[in-house]
Amino acid sequence: MTPTILLWLALTTAGAQPAPPLALDVRVFRGAVEVTAETTVTVFPTGTRVNGRAAPLVPSGERQLPLTAGQYDLQLVQQADGKVRGIAWTTLRLLVAYPGERGRHLEVVNFTKGWGALQIRPERPATDASLAWSARLLRKDGSEVARGVPGQGYQVLVAPAGLYDVAISTPGQPVRLHDVEVKENLTYVRAF
Repeated sequence: MTPTILLWLALTTAGAQPAPPLALDVRVFRGAVEVTAETTVTVFPTGTRVNGRAAPLVPSGERQLPLTAGQYDLQLVQQADGKVRGIAWTTLRLLVAYPGERGRHLEVVNFTKGWGALQIRPERPATDASLAWSARLLRKDGSEVARGVPGQGYQVLVAPAGLYDVAISTPGQPVRLHDVEVKENLTYVRAF
């Protein structure tokens, strides 16, 4: 039986190619205000603090770095007017090829405690006609908590942790997602 298993293992892995790198996208907020452009993000394999890789700012507004699947720690240093405004570490961030993310994983980090994020994206890759949409996060009474911040094929809603509704304006039928939870220090993905 062992030779059969070894033969099967050899045949199934012989043609296997390494997985392409995934894109880790990082956006940084202080409460509702985005501070990604003024925050240096350095990525380390989990548990190490040497030989980190800086994530450069890309035109769509994220700090972005191609990485293989794995666990990573992020160091964030926010500077304004030549002074350090904040330093934070976020640890054990898991980077895997999640379904629906199309090889791009977004991590939203907030310097303000008690906040989280919700990434809203279309189920299918955007076409020119489907680019004109926007998302808003609403309390149960209908008052607005946050407006979507555009990214590369998505919008991110940043708010204090809690239960909300999401209103999505599209060129066709508006979409409403009910009872969507924003969890502290996490970034969830919802598709419409």
